[in-house]
Amino acid sequence: MVEEEAKSLPMELSEKGGVENNGFVQNEAFDDKETDTSSQEEIPKTCIVDVDPAATDELALKPYAGMPKEVLLKFSSQARYRVTREILFWLIVASAVMLVCATIAIIALSPRCLDWWQASPIYQIYPRSFKDSNMDGNGDLKGIQEKLDHITYLNIKTIWITSFYKSPLKDLGYGAEDFYDIDPMFGSMSDFENLLAAIHDRGLKVIMDLIPNHTSDKHQWFQLSRNRTGKYTDYYIWQDCAQAAGSVTPPNNWVSVFGNSSWQFDDVRKQCYFHQFGKEQPDLNFRNLAVQQEIHDIIKFWLSKGIDGFSFSAVKFLLEATHLRDEPQVNKSQNPESITAYSQLYHDYTTTQVGMHDIIRSFRQTLNQFSSEPGRYR
Repeated sequence: MVEEEAKSLPMELSEKGGVENNGFVQNEAFDDKETDTSSQEEIPKTCIVDVDPAATDELALKPYAGMPKEVLLKFSSQARYRVTREILFWLIVASAVMLVCATIAIIALSPRCLDWWQASPIYQIYPRSFKDSNMDGNGDLKGIQEKLDHITYLNIKTIWITSFYKSPLKDLGYGAEDFYDIDPMFGSMSDFENLLAAIHDRGLKVIMDLIPNHTSDKHQWFQLSRNRTGKYTDYYIWQDCAQAAGSVTPPNNWVSVFGNSSWQFDDVRKQCYFHQFGKEQPDLNFRNLAVQQEIHDIIKFWLSKGIDGFSFSAVKFLLEATHLRDEPQVNKSQNPESITAYSQLYHDYTTTQVGMHDIIRSFRQTLNQFSSEPGRYR
């Protein structure tokens, strides 16, 4: 009985739904021809509707957040995305072409945008060792003039002549005794004027050194200041300091660039003066507006002579802190009394103080007054 029911079950499924159940083995004796045709009429017939496949796909697939790559690629082929992509592509191409053209134009025009002091190397000359014209063992201004053709041959456009002011030459001439005069070792003012004319005749430019931070202790300003004469009393930085048994106790631990204390006791004034470099080079007091005006007058004097510019040296030392606190030690465990080298301190109070840049800008303004003539930017 069970066997007969198992054999008849596939037949019933096939008759009703046309579904084959592979879980059962059909009876080999089963004859399709014996199937009741009347039962097939009871099977519902499928209603077929004519639908556009493309419309069906569009309805079935819509863009959504996090769509897989397959769906995204299908939508990216649609016309509206293709047009946007092409527009962006050609915009990028146009931008790249414009960038290349702009780069070529900048490279082609850049030499015309440079000023004379940027367009070529600057040839620095230390007069004392350059050319000796009178065989006294020291180079001079006439010697420079004799070698101008050589400088022109080198395609040099600008000459920088280092300090040739009247000076005791304690530090290669960087402590001027007189900013308005030329040291006799190098020649006379007439020699300088002839040199300047010869330089300009060859289409060259000339700049000269100016060290505004300090003067020589032989300078007239210092001699008047140590005697407390009129406005010159505060032209330099003076402070009280203790002296006992031939030794001086300075106001603080500030050290000069050349080493040891930057304070030097003056027997005339009975005070210590400050020097960032050698003791023969006392620092000017740039917090005194009269001192600033003196430097402006020096700049104007040489510009009136016809020079084309200056190389300002040691400008970060122009101002010092007024509170005179000790500068911090690099090695905090070091005995303060053993500090003698410039590198042993952090120079927070003696370099690049607030107001220094304003002084430099004022120099720039003075140079601008002599730059209004066409082609004579200073």
